[in-house]
Amino acid sequence: MRRSRCPSMNSDPAEGLTLYDIFQHNCGHFAQRTAMRIDGHLISYAQLHTLVDQTRRILSPHVQRGDRVALWMHNCFSWVASFIALNALGAVSVPVNTRLTGPELRTIIEDADAHVLITANSYRDRTYIDEAIEALKGCEVTVFSASDDLPPASWPCIAGASGTQAPLAAPAGIFCVQYTSGTTSTPKGVMLTNEGYLRTAAYVARCQRLTPSTEFISAGPFFHCSGSMHAITTCLLAGSTLTSMSVWDPERYLDLVETHQCDVSHMVYYRDVLSLNRSIARHKLRSMRVTHDLGTREYLLRLHDELGLAGISNIYGMTETAGQYTMWCPDDPLESRLSANGRPQPGNLLRLGDPDTGEPLPSGKTGEIQMRGSTLSPGYFNRPQADAAARTADGWLRSGDLGQLTENGELVYIARLKEIIRVGGENLAPAEVEQVMRDYCNLPQVCVLGVPNLRLDEVPAAVVVGAANVEWAAVLQSMRSHLAGFKIPREIYLADSFPTTGTNKVQRSVLRELIADSKLTRVF
Repeated sequence: MRRSRCPSMNSDPAEGLTLYDIFQHNCGHFAQRTAMRIDGHLISYAQLHTLVDQTRRILSPHVQRGDRVALWMHNCFSWVASFIALNALGAVSVPVNTRLTGPELRTIIEDADAHVLITANSYRDRTYIDEAIEALKGCEVTVFSASDDLPPASWPCIAGASGTQAPLAAPAGIFCVQYTSGTTSTPKGVMLTNEGYLRTAAYVARCQRLTPSTEFISAGPFFHCSGSMHAITTCLLAGSTLTSMSVWDPERYLDLVETHQCDVSHMVYYRDVLSLNRSIARHKLRSMRVTHDLGTREYLLRLHDELGLAGISNIYGMTETAGQYTMWCPDDPLESRLSANGRPQPGNLLRLGDPDTGEPLPSGKTGEIQMRGSTLSPGYFNRPQADAAARTADGWLRSGDLGQLTENGELVYIARLKEIIRVGGENLAPAEVEQVMRDYCNLPQVCVLGVPNLRLDEVPAAVVVGAANVEWAAVLQSMRSHLAGFKIPREIYLADSFPTTGTNKVQRSVLRELIADSKLTRVF
């Protein structure tokens, strides 16, 4: 086993190193330590090293440096081994959301110009290998059917149509291409660099105080930055043990935390945990010292008070920033951690710009969050026009998010610019209304959006999932004690489920169309 250079805690972990180098270092020093657990199964660093090496060997005849290789699998050891093996080969990973359909997979494969796909045989009543073969008919794509139950040398390999066209070249240093956007528009491939991934992971590890003795747990899917960067890469860089899940289950999550005494977590849907027995949940979470969630100050305060999560904090990031862009440390003041979204790492910058022109705004103003620094994406794969639209004339990334900066330069996220509801001359952020409404109707899935109004231009309406026997008049009356009148939804609709994007964001535009077409049941 080769021993690689060792990054010290005080050195720059991104300087000249790759994820594979970090992995090799851990295998040399922590060979028998548990690297990760998934769904109750565990693998040591030595075992994972063997799996990565075998995966690298079976992929090497099909993959050249710079080639894009798609990963369409649930959280499993094969996903992790493929991700690391591709980095060792100098190839570019293209994680694909397992919720997408075969035709959506083909769209991403074609856009990324990928000629190899690694998928699973089956998962949660779907046969991914069959869907992939059907969707990719006529494509020059070689498909591997990966399985944790088989050594990589035994993974079935289905060769695609032969062709002579050379693949598109990717810029040097690209580590992976993460797709963002929804299922109703053409997705964009966000190019992320090895340096950006490792710098971000190092910042996360410092902020969350990770060490080789940390028991880290994440419910994030590996096909998101939340899984591939904040869970896999961060734990590899820190040498921590990662506990993961292929399917989110709040009760299972609590059992895992208690069993393994997990002390740091990421990407947890604590709203679901709040719906369980609070005293039992609080008891099982007693080892959790550092964690985060996204939401209003009031919501995070509930996690602190009701679940005993003393190290709770808010964060901010997006795919284009390789994940977390601003974070807090657990010993930062609680009020700061609840009310704002943190500070960027050294070398990354924040400013606010005019939402219409992109021009920078003076201090004290509310505007579009703009970012610049070494962890940002160099652009979208083969999309120069999208690159230009996403940046200001002087090179700052336009987030599309509305925010403020504190007097110390810390970020306060408000809402997506497109989500802001303008009621007459007043603006409201849907997240604030959604959280209050969840508390009073006791439903986890609530979406607030703007609908047309002749007098006020637009007013808030709410769409909920799973409502039964809710006294909506009483709910809205209770909400008025916490919110200004213009924030109270004027209409309430029922939906069987929310339409979501590939990154699991609710498609408000689709809900708005369903309301306009009278395809949702109005209950108030």
